[in-house]
Amino acid sequence: MERSRMARRQDTTTNKRKPAAKKPKPKAKKSKFRRIITILGILFIIGVIAGGAYTAYAIATAPPLDEEKLVDTYPIQLLSAEGEPLEENGQIREYVSIDDISEVMQQAVISIEDRRFYEHNGVDLRRIGGAVLANVTDGFGAEGGSTITQQLVKQSFLSTDKKLKRKLQEQWLAIKLEREYTKEQILEMYLNKNYYGSGAWGVQAASKTYFNKPVSEVNYQEAAILAGLPQRPSAYDPISGDQELTRYRQEQVLSSMKRDGHITEEQYNEALDVEIADIISPGAQSEEESYTRSIYARVQAELEEDYGLEQADIYGTGLKVYTSINKELHTKFNSDIKNNNVNLPADQFPEDFRMGATVLNTKTGEIIAVIDSEQAKQGDKNYRDYSREKRQIGSTAKPFFDYGPGIENAQWSTGKVLIDKPFPEGEFNPKNYYLEYRGANTMRYYLTISGNTPAVRAFNEVKEEFGPEAIESFVENVGIEPARSGDELLPANSLGVAEASTTQMAAAYATLGTNGMYTKPHLIQKIEFNDGSTINSPIKAKQAMEDYTAYMLTDMLRDVVSGSNGTYEPGAFPYDVAGKTGTTNDKNGDEKDKWFTGYTTDYSISVWTGRANDVPVSLFKPNYAQYYFEYMMQEVTRATGQPERFQQPESVLSLGNELYVKGTKPKDLQPDKLAAPTGASIDYDVPAETGTLSWSYDTQGVQAAGYQGLSFTVTETRPDGSERVVGTTEDTSIAIAGLAEGQTTFTIVANATNALVGDQQSSPLQTSYTVERGEEPPAEEEEEPATEETPPAEEGETTDGENTENNGNNENNENNENNENNGNDTNTEDENTEPPTEEEPPADETDGETDSNGDVSRQSTDSNGRGNGNGNGNGGRD
Repeated sequence: MERSRMARRQDTTTNKRKPAAKKPKPKAKKSKFRRIITILGILFIIGVIAGGAYTAYAIATAPPLDEEKLVDTYPIQLLSAEGEPLEENGQIREYVSIDDISEVMQQAVISIEDRRFYEHNGVDLRRIGGAVLANVTDGFGAEGGSTITQQLVKQSFLSTDKKLKRKLQEQWLAIKLEREYTKEQILEMYLNKNYYGSGAWGVQAASKTYFNKPVSEVNYQEAAILAGLPQRPSAYDPISGDQELTRYRQEQVLSSMKRDGHITEEQYNEALDVEIADIISPGAQSEEESYTRSIYARVQAELEEDYGLEQADIYGTGLKVYTSINKELHTKFNSDIKNNNVNLPADQFPEDFRMGATVLNTKTGEIIAVIDSEQAKQGDKNYRDYSREKRQIGSTAKPFFDYGPGIENAQWSTGKVLIDKPFPEGEFNPKNYYLEYRGANTMRYYLTISGNTPAVRAFNEVKEEFGPEAIESFVENVGIEPARSGDELLPANSLGVAEASTTQMAAAYATLGTNGMYTKPHLIQKIEFNDGSTINSPIKAKQAMEDYTAYMLTDMLRDVVSGSNGTYEPGAFPYDVAGKTGTTNDKNGDEKDKWFTGYTTDYSISVWTGRANDVPVSLFKPNYAQYYFEYMMQEVTRATGQPERFQQPESVLSLGNELYVKGTKPKDLQPDKLAAPTGASIDYDVPAETGTLSWSYDTQGVQAAGYQGLSFTVTETRPDGSERVVGTTEDTSIAIAGLAEGQTTFTIVANATNALVGDQQSSPLQTSYTVERGEEPPAEEEEEPATEETPPAEEGETTDGENTENNGNNENNENNENNENNGNDTNTEDENTEPPTEEEPPADETDGETDSNGDVSRQSTDSNGRGNGNGNGNGGRD
């Protein structure tokens, strides 16, 4: 029992000590916190060691300071599609000593790029932080983060990547460079290495390019322009760029110079009172340099916009750019056009006119040649690349703004009927170049002749049924920006108020040649960096419209070039070509711009020609744009071979002369029944036994429905029940004669042919006339024998007329009848004017002239149409 009590005491003691054993818990929390601090400290030390090791590695692997690389420049290398250099790429360089660089030029550069240049050791820690504040307070670009020394190192030795290793190497080499070279030597190398735009490398070349003087002679206004260029050479270029941007950058430099005390407030204000164009005085370029000028500018823009490269990635890095330019064709086009070696209607292109053109590959969108300016005069204070400038596009807009959206959204056929007549007063009411209205006809016809009011009606119909966005999205898909007033789509877009360049238009029309695939126009195929790495073009084709839309537009635009109604002057090609004319007018209604854009399955070419407001419009009558197009299309085809024909896709159904989208309603594919004549009347002189049978007919309506070869057959049923055919005519009247006593009934039927259903005949129209000779006065009967002694000839004429109808062998009687019987006139029209009747219908019957002037109008229209097409440049066709 005793042992048991001791055991109990021990158990009691043990139980009492258990709470005391829990007290160390707070110490455990402190120990955990200390462990975290310790771990963090260790990690920091490891990080410092690792950072130091990485820095040591970056420094150890930094390239050596090679003086040759510090002095040499590494310009962009442009190569043609064949891999050949493009005429020195339009780039020039001239090294100049620091002693020959004006002091104001040095001050301008240091003020804007590195104001403590003479104080730091290559890296300016204050500048790194201060650059952020300066860009916020003074605007982007007021001050950069890198010193002049760092920029020189980066351009000379390092790649363009943004890795930490490169930045560490840049700072290390900048410090090292400052130890081995003087500040003056570094500044000299820097000013000779920069790219200044317009192909000028180094400040000396830039000064001569922009001011035609050595850099030793530039003043502070000129120095401010030069110092601001390296940041964005293509944008701030005072000749090829935007002079408003040039002024913006110049003002930044001048402000920095004023801040640092290099110029006074008065000088600052005086500088800003002088226009940029009045400061620059460009030097001369060689002919070859002028040919590649526009290419170089386009390359710079594409590298920034499409490849996302910054200025530091582009200039001075030895970037190699493979372009799509066909060097031989590009040079030939520029040489021939700028030296007036093209066969034009006039002796040469007028000196005060301008032209621009773009030739690109239809399938790929790659640019193979550009003509930037017809004259390309040196010394111009604002270089104009007319192939990139946007102009109102005139009637070249019609396939995209008017007819394409209707085919795309409503599946219109090419035979869709449109009306050519004035709009109600108060609405947008354009006139036609042919100064008349032609009533109802097909979309194909009105696109071919470039009618205005039918195009506007097509535009309005799509807008009302599908909304303006249907039109906007259609044109934007092919790279054209519609004109707007605020958010509203302007009605004048239907006739070409929108603006685009020849490059944009060539790409838009190329979409039609590829059954709806649009590719952004470009000339870079790939780029190669100095380390051998490459980037292929990021530009890809996209489906911009249905294939049926593209092909149906193409098929109609074929008629513009090769059809008898087409507005293209030079004449048809021996291969498949489609295209469209365009004309715009100035405020006086005179022609100002003329376009022609055409394409094959291989190439798309857009040409613009224009005159200044003070140039006489009479000099602009020849359609130079069309003849330049003809020349370039012939040359490119001669060099590369004839193109294939445009291929009709499976989605398109061809019936007769028109095209339809497969799957459209059957009623859309069937013509209306041939209408019957109406309103017959007879005017007959009983004593003379001659008269005229007349009727009315909707000629334009049946032609618009696809009927061709319209004629009328008139049959006579005599009082004795016998019948004879009076004749067949294309007119709405016919001569009648020798009616027998009693009631004669005339039957009139219309005849026509439709490609869908063949020959058709209308329901008959009948009218009667009664001759009652017994009621005539006796006195007149006594005079009849004397009067009718010669009428046997008249009766004979009637008889002969019938014989002529039957066997056609009495020429004398036919000649006698020409003045009275329209049947023979009809036969003449059958031979000479039937196609124009289909292509150019008579005036709208609502004008009250159809019955009397129908045929005359057709003949006159055809004659004038052909005359305009080959003689006077279409006038205002578009």
